[in-house]
Amino acid sequence: MDSRFSVFVSCLPGLEPLLGSEVAELGQSGEAMPGGVAVSGDRRLIYRANLELGLATHVLVRVGEFRVRGLGELVRKTRQLAWDRVLLPGTAVEVRATSRRSRLYHTGAIVQRVREGIEASLGQPPAREPAARLVVRLDEDHCVVSLDTSGDPLHRRGWRLETGKAPLREDLAHALIASSGWDREGRLVDPFCGSGTIAIEAATMARRLAPGRMREFGFEHTVLFDAELLAEVRTEAESRAIDSGPLILASDRDAGSVERARRNAERAGVAGDIRFEHASMTACSGFTETGGWLVTNPPFGQRLGNKQALRNLYQALGTRVSECKLDVALLASDRRLALASGLPLATAFLTDHGGTKVRAMVASRAAW
Repeated sequence: MDSRFSVFVSCLPGLEPLLGSEVAELGQSGEAMPGGVAVSGDRRLIYRANLELGLATHVLVRVGEFRVRGLGELVRKTRQLAWDRVLLPGTAVEVRATSRRSRLYHTGAIVQRVREGIEASLGQPPAREPAARLVVRLDEDHCVVSLDTSGDPLHRRGWRLETGKAPLREDLAHALIASSGWDREGRLVDPFCGSGTIAIEAATMARRLAPGRMREFGFEHTVLFDAELLAEVRTEAESRAIDSGPLILASDRDAGSVERARRNAERAGVAGDIRFEHASMTACSGFTETGGWLVTNPPFGQRLGNKQALRNLYQALGTRVSECKLDVALLASDRRLALASGLPLATAFLTDHGGTKVRAMVASRAAW
C-alpha cells in the first residue's frame, strides 16, 4: 500500500473556504486554516492536487516538525528526519526559511544548518541538478519542515506567456469566477479582458481541463515520483474534459491587449471557446442581450488617475449590467468606487493582488 502523507495545500489569503470546496471535489476531506487546507493522502492525492486544483499555490508534504532553540540542535534534528521518504541521494536542495518570534532568526543560518542535516542524513553532498524545494518555517521555536511538491507556484499554468500592466493571477481569476456562481453553462462576459486571464480560466473550467495540464511539478525530482502513476492521473484528468463550452465574450479597448489575450488562449487550447473583441466597455457586444454572468477586473484607482473618470466608468458598467440582467463578480481595490456602479454588491472574499488589498464583490441578477 502506498504511504500516506500529511499534506498542506496553500493558497492566497482569503481563498481558504473556496480551496476547501475544491479539495472536497477530489474526494478528500480537508481542514481549512489560515493560508490553505490541511489534508492527509497518498501520492495519487499529491499528484491530483498539483494537477487539478485551480486555487492552490503550492502542495506541501510535511517531512517533520520539532522544537528547536539552537543551530546545533537544528542540524541534529534535521538529520533525524526520514529524508529517504522524500529525497533521492544527490539531489540538489533549495531551502526557503522564515522565522517568526523564534530564537533562531537568521534565515541564512537556518538554511545552511538544514542543508548540513540533510547531507548528514543522506550520506553525500547534494549534486547541482535537478533541485528539490524545501520550506522551513519557525514560529516561536516550533520548526516545520516541508517538501514543496509543486516547484513553481501552481498559478503559473504555462499558457500565459504575454501580459500587460497589472496582470491578474490565474488562481485569483479562478477564485473570482467561482465566487460569481457561474454554472459553467451560461454565457460569460469580461469587458476589461487585458491579457485574457479571466476568459481563458473560465473556458478551461467549463471544459473541465486540468489547470496544471501544461506543466511539470517539483515532485518529479523526488522519491515521490512514479512516472506510471503520474501518466495514469493525467489520463484520468483528460478523460473528464469535454470538447466545448458556453460562449465567453472578452473585450478590451486596447488592441494590443486583445491580441495578447488571443495568443494566450491559443496556447491554452481554448481559443475556439472565446470571442475576442477590440471594443470599449460601452461598445462590448456582451451587453446586447440579457442573461448570463459578468466576471471582470475593472481598472483600479492606481491604474487610472482621474477619479471622476473612474466613477463614470463604474456607473456606466452598472447601467449595462442592470439593463442586461447579469450576475456580476468584479475585483475591486476601492469598495466605494465599486459601489458607485449602483449595483447591490457584497464582498465574497478579501485577498492580496500584487501588494494591493482587493476584494471580490458580487451581486445576483435577482436583485434587479
